[in-house]
Amino acid sequence: MIAYKVVMVGDFGVGKTSLVRRFVDNSFSEDYLSTIGVSISKKSLGNSTVMLWDIEGDTEFKPIFKQYLLGAKGFIIVADVTRKNSLESIQKHIELCHSIVSGAPICVALNKSDAPHAISEETIKSLKSLSPSIVEVLKTSAKNGDAVLEIFYMLDKNVSQTIKNRS
Repeated sequence: MIAYKVVMVGDFGVGKTSLVRRFVDNSFSEDYLSTIGVSISKKSLGNSTVMLWDIEGDTEFKPIFKQYLLGAKGFIIVADVTRKNSLESIQKHIELCHSIVSGAPICVALNKSDAPHAISEETIKSLKSLSPSIVEVLKTSAKNGDAVLEIFYMLDKNVSQTIKNRS
């Protein structure tokens, strides 16, 4: 059994906490509660135990922020498909993650795909090319569960393989 840390990164209100709740508890709430600092959840996946660090959305200027990323074996960067500015922040989040943990696997969750949006397959392909560390870009919905399990399992597969290769 391996245990490791995954950090959820993204702007305020993109659905990081909702994705974690859907994955860990299979639940969803319409109520928006902003994460202050960090919230940590745990989920067992076959031969892995994942510690999910759900960090607040706008910590760019807070000195403690980078400390939350230390020790991460992977990242899920979350953007809201209905908010262009959150999509434009993906590159900044990738750079931040890699400034602390170079080369760690990243999955990008384009969340709120149940809402009307205009994300094309071409846009998804362009997001995949932002970094060789990106293992998957999926349109997710914490509300109805679309692709939530897939994105966490895809990251688990990549992180577990990376850990085994280093052993």
